[in-house]
Amino acid sequence: MKKIFLTLLVASAMLVACGPNREELVNQIQDFEDSVFESAIGADPEVADQLTKMYVDFADKYSNDTLAPEYLMKAGEVQSNVLHTQQAIELFDRVINNYPQFEDVPMCYFLKGNAYDLNCMYEQAKEAYQEYLNKYPTHFMAEQTRLMLPHVGQTPEEMFAEIIANANDSIIATNK
Repeated sequence: MKKIFLTLLVASAMLVACGPNREELVNQIQDFEDSVFESAIGADPEVADQLTKMYVDFADKYSNDTLAPEYLMKAGEVQSNVLHTQQAIELFDRVINNYPQFEDVPMCYFLKGNAYDLNCMYEQAKEAYQEYLNKYPTHFMAEQTRLMLPHVGQTPEEMFAEIIANANDSIIATNK
């Protein structure tokens, strides 16, 4: 009887030490996502870091799981949204380098540009967007990126003024 109790005790300790299984982790992440995205706390850097940690912990523990690159990409987006640009870039690069067959790798390249852009790092944003366009010229976001690229770093007013000036130049050239 002592042997069975000792075996159960050791097995229980091992389960607790190993932490939650895959399904439990996925459910925990989903519950946390639901609470974060239903409220304004999603913009809180501490909450963003907590959600990012959950995503990264899952990807570290289940690196061969199909959710791993998806969670890493989401972690990058979360970090980008709270202007933790370097962490976002590292997460996007991790997806690009470790999961080259992941269907959303092109978006990771685009999101790198967006992370830089959000943090007013315009030269890096232009380089990242250009890299995206070079690698994925026919991706569904490519045409919008081509149109936006010359305007990276401009205020909406500057962008509008430039568009109007170009339109006026086109009208004048057409009327000649």
